[in-house]
Amino acid sequence: MTTAPVISRGIFRAYDIRGIVGQGLDAQSVRLIGQAVGSEALDAGEDTLITGADARLSSPELSEALQRGILESGCNVIDLGVVPTPLLYYATHVLSSSSGVMLTGSHNPRDYNGLKIVLKQRALAANQITHLYERIVGNELRKGSGTRTTHDIVPAYLARITSDTHLKKRWRIAIDGGNGVTGNIAPLLFEQLGCEVVRLYCELDGNFPNHHPDPTRPANLRDLQTLVYQKGCDIGIGFDGDGDRLGIVTGDGNIVNADHMLLAFAMDILPENPAARVVYDVKSSHHLARVIAALEGSGMMCKSGHSFVKQKLQETDALLGGEFSAHIFFKHRWYGFDDGMYAAVRFLELMDKYQASAQDLLERMPESFSTPELFVPVSEQNKFGTMDRLVEQLRFDGANLNYLDGIRADFGHGWGLVRASNTTPNLVLRFEADSPADLADIKERFRARLDVLLPGAVLPF
Repeated sequence: MTTAPVISRGIFRAYDIRGIVGQGLDAQSVRLIGQAVGSEALDAGEDTLITGADARLSSPELSEALQRGILESGCNVIDLGVVPTPLLYYATHVLSSSSGVMLTGSHNPRDYNGLKIVLKQRALAANQITHLYERIVGNELRKGSGTRTTHDIVPAYLARITSDTHLKKRWRIAIDGGNGVTGNIAPLLFEQLGCEVVRLYCELDGNFPNHHPDPTRPANLRDLQTLVYQKGCDIGIGFDGDGDRLGIVTGDGNIVNADHMLLAFAMDILPENPAARVVYDVKSSHHLARVIAALEGSGMMCKSGHSFVKQKLQETDALLGGEFSAHIFFKHRWYGFDDGMYAAVRFLELMDKYQASAQDLLERMPESFSTPELFVPVSEQNKFGTMDRLVEQLRFDGANLNYLDGIRADFGHGWGLVRASNTTPNLVLRFEADSPADLADIKERFRARLDVLLPGAVLPF
């Protein structure tokens, strides 16, 4: 009798596989996951998987284990080497295979790593991720001997973007690579577009010695803001650890939230594409629905998570999508996957098209007052149970409640959201309103109820 493999259930998340290296995620578990994904691909009629890895310290060992597992399933491997996640997604559209696995810890701390999986150009999420776990513990793993080849996808990726983007002005750009895997490629991309590039933290270093590789946290953009000011740059662009998300700083030093980026893109694309669909997540501005409707587009809210947004984009054939955590998806002139570098190019293209500064574009957005994402620590084991209890008990007079992902309470003049994070041991909150007074009112309503329902919790608002 064959003993079933042992693997941690906790690393299988809602839209990827992720964990602390050495605590549930190690070479053995990654090898098994590779064998499971290879088995899944073969069952779907794919005989080859494309692989890539970020620049984390654990990635060389785990990448080797991943490829070994895939090969042991009998599936072949095309290895891209160390590349940003969007280049793996791009490869699934232009190479002989439309499926792949990216080894990356994304924006998580340096001791994390994980896997993002695409099968026939569709990101695996939720039950599809769980199915991989069940395949492993059920020992339903194919066995064979695949072959491995390598491929340099970078020249084709750069050529694809530069052939489709023509800027009139030589823009001065500061790029903060955050010591992540975009450091070698993003500066080259913008230089090939004719920009003057000022580099910051573009050396690949899996220790992330300068700041956490997450450009959606304002604290991680402070050095970029300073550099933009000191060097007189037109715009600052920061990337996360694997390059599928971005942060933008205007020449005046202000941060452009991802939902404002999405608004700017929608306002440009929809007039030329009437009735086009735009997908956005529950953390996004209520102005998106208003602006999209005014431009005769079709707005669709979905659960937070890059895989959920991508799946909804594919299901609805939307031209544009995004979430507040700065995954931006273009089907308009692109392939529909999230790509921080391509989104940055498109934002710069807007500046060039309208001969406007990044600050000008930001000031064209409808005015609102909002918070960043706010976090209430809750243990990994308890966060979903806590959220279930809030769904049952959290109510507000006069509010329309949306339970698509946690609870979003719309008060007409603004809204508040509380949901369980899929990637960290936290509840996540965000608030937006049409005036500072309305914002304070909504926050106070949430605070009064959560003080009762979460006794002892430290509320950061």
